[in-house]
Amino acid sequence: MSTQKVVDPAFQGAGQKVGIEIWRIEDFKPVALPKSDYGKFYSGDSYIVLQTTSPKGGAYLYDLHFWIGKDSSQDEAGTAAIKTVELDSVLGGRAVQYRELQGYESDKFLSYFKPCIIPMEGGFASGFKTPEEETFETRLYICKGKRAIRIKQVPFARSSLNHDDVFILDTENKIYQFNGANSNIQERAKSLEVIQHLKEKYHGGVCDVAIVDDGKLQAESDSGEFWVLFGGFAPIGKKTVSDDDVVLETTAPKLYSINDGELKFEDIPLTKAVLGNTRCFLLDCGAEMFVWVGRVTQLEDRKAVTKAVENSSLTRKGQRQQE
Repeated sequence: MSTQKVVDPAFQGAGQKVGIEIWRIEDFKPVALPKSDYGKFYSGDSYIVLQTTSPKGGAYLYDLHFWIGKDSSQDEAGTAAIKTVELDSVLGGRAVQYRELQGYESDKFLSYFKPCIIPMEGGFASGFKTPEEETFETRLYICKGKRAIRIKQVPFARSSLNHDDVFILDTENKIYQFNGANSNIQERAKSLEVIQHLKEKYHGGVCDVAIVDDGKLQAESDSGEFWVLFGGFAPIGKKTVSDDDVVLETTAPKLYSINDGELKFEDIPLTKAVLGNTRCFLLDCGAEMFVWVGRVTQLEDRKAVTKAVENSSLTRKGQRQQE
């Protein structure tokens, strides 16, 4: 069967020029986003992101990511994974594929969006509001990362604060940066870049900015204003361990092959000679999973190995939540 018959029309012309292209999964179909929405991700959705480069004017190189929001349904996440495989087929099977989970994105993915991405609550299924319909909502963010900054919205409450991290409180008329006493200087500097981004994107470039240092007297005007927003000054608790702090254990690698859409464990030595142009493999190392896709493998086998990765990852996520 020709791949032209199974490839989604939304991917026609993809990868024909240098730059980024983004699709959101809507009703289980990829829909191209307007460039004005690039960098805007909703927690309830899944997206496909294609980065096309051409080093020194040579052949195109492709990095292909699918991003899964924390509230995205299993079906939508699965659709994003399968459609990513289809897009890779359009690109001649030459793309390097990445699976991106909200809050655990790769540095490469984050590098596309300067200074950061700020996932927002909601999604396509719950409906979007136009800028005219939206009312400003005060938001509290935690900032992590020394090279690529990761921003996560947390509940607007004193209990969200701690001494080890940097936080940004975005109010309608002022943006505050709260520096935990034990936070590092790199994250403080990166957070200032995020504040400038928020100021330009959501405040029209007109908004006051204040720095609040943990442990400083609340008599200072900015500090006093900050704590009033939380109902008055009070000691903040110690940092609690969250999913963001969990480090997955590396286990002995297990190799699985894909044949006719079926996953099969291979109890054989892990050597390069095992790999071939007609084979698909999944290497499970516990903390990481790697997929080998031969150049002349069947499209259905490529979809099957991607679905196997998605199902395995969802199972592990459920196990961690139950622990």
